[in-house]
Amino acid sequence: MTKRHYESYIILDGNFEDPTIEEIIKKYEKLLSKNKVEIKNIDKIGRRRLAYPIKKKQNGYYICFEFTAAPDFTAKIEKAYKMDENILRYLTIIMSKNELKSKENYLKKKAIILQNLEAEKEKQEQEKKNNIKEKEEEKD
Repeated sequence: MTKRHYESYIILDGNFEDPTIEEIIKKYEKLLSKNKVEIKNIDKIGRRRLAYPIKKKQNGYYICFEFTAAPDFTAKIEKAYKMDENILRYLTIIMSKNELKSKENYLKKKAIILQNLEAEKEKQEQEKKNNIKEKEEEKD
């Protein structure tokens, strides 16, 4: 059986404390590992305001699990999500090769932009330091 690349998103109650969220993440990380699933990434997207109330909750904590697994595993993990009272919503999708390439390209571009912004910020800080030194030298 061939393995496929999946992204599985869950939304937890946004009012949970960080240790509770970490426990839930570890719980599903163990479930993935126990079923011999190759975990690519666990993205803690963070707290966001929900578009509409879900189970009378206004805020949610979003998490994305990226993994490679056999097609029959998705039913197993979604059943676990359904049984968990802490999960407000969940969604598991198959990532095609084109989607994986476009995501990889997007992340590369984002990394380059962040590097350039950081370099520009360092340059501006250095210029400020130089200007301060020049003003101090003029006063002396």
